[in-house]
Amino acid sequence: MIRQIGLVILSMAVLCVGCKTISVSTINVNLDPSDRSVKTLAVMRFDDKLIQDEAVKGLILKTISNPDAGEMLADIMTDELHRWGKYRILSRSEVKNKIKTSDAKEEELVKLKDYAALGKILNVDAVVIGKIYKFGLSNMTVYQRGNVSFTAECIDTNKGKMLWSMETNESAPYKDEVDLAIKVVKEAVEKLKKETE
Repeated sequence: MIRQIGLVILSMAVLCVGCKTISVSTINVNLDPSDRSVKTLAVMRFDDKLIQDEAVKGLILKTISNPDAGEMLADIMTDELHRWGKYRILSRSEVKNKIKTSDAKEEELVKLKDYAALGKILNVDAVVIGKIYKFGLSNMTVYQRGNVSFTAECIDTNKGKMLWSMETNESAPYKDEVDLAIKVVKEAVEKLKKETE
């Protein structure tokens, strides 16, 4: 009887934690408004090495990282920056085709921080590079939480200086990580937009 009561109390506690609707979110945007020469922009595949090593972790509360987070986040960022309309944004397929034509590798160019080479290959004034810290789901039987955390920087390909950066960290219950990432990127770009006006 005591064991059953204990299980009921534990189940209720887990259920209450899973039902929380509080979302944790931080979006920081740093901006250098002095440079207005950037007209064309390309978003590079985000570095997702940190989460690829942790495909699934945990026994009771499992955290599952998205296997293609770097490409997904680059696509989401490209779409949101395109909607903003401030820059001419290369599509992700244009970026891939131009890099493939030049016999280079996107990951290597980004890792080497060779912004001048990226600017020449892609024929853009700036590139957005990013790093992913979390992009996945944490779940139990009665609980699911989406997690998205990344940094992104817009770098001038001629001068090699950072034009703006954003840092996001959001976690929300019962939210798919892709939907959560779309929401977070949209909010970050909106914040960036307000600070540039």
